[in-house]
Amino acid sequence: MAATTQLLRLPDQHGALLADFDFYPHLDLLHVRWHGHLTADSLVRGVQAGMHLFEHQLLPSRILTDHSQVSGEWGEALPWLHYEWLPTAAERGVRQVAYVLSHDPASRLLHYPNSTEFVAAVAQELRAQPFRHLGPAWHWLTRG
Repeated sequence: MAATTQLLRLPDQHGALLADFDFYPHLDLLHVRWHGHLTADSLVRGVQAGMHLFEHQLLPSRILTDHSQVSGEWGEALPWLHYEWLPTAAERGVRQVAYVLSHDPASRLLHYPNSTEFVAAVAQELRAQPFRHLGPAWHWLTRG
């Protein structure tokens, strides 16, 4: 992978690592690696922290969000992601999102109620693709 700038190591409310935010400026790519047990509240907090890193400027055009190492039920965050994050992200410059699925089947986006509506909305606004592994997601974002 290319040269990176670590922007943030975000702890959760108990002090454990929630997410790492790494930026690859020459690729205009933000790589978010999620950790631990996600809840709807922690996911929203993490996404807001990531957006705050680029306050008063465009967001990176490419986002790689890696949920491969998380567990937890965060489906209640889907309405916020759909109606708050998605329009703002598209308006502020996000064009592509690669989503690496959790290894824990219970934590996968596609298992939540209303997930198909959210996925359809994302597809209307952005180029987005789910992946089982990081390598293909990285390749799709940087070469696709």
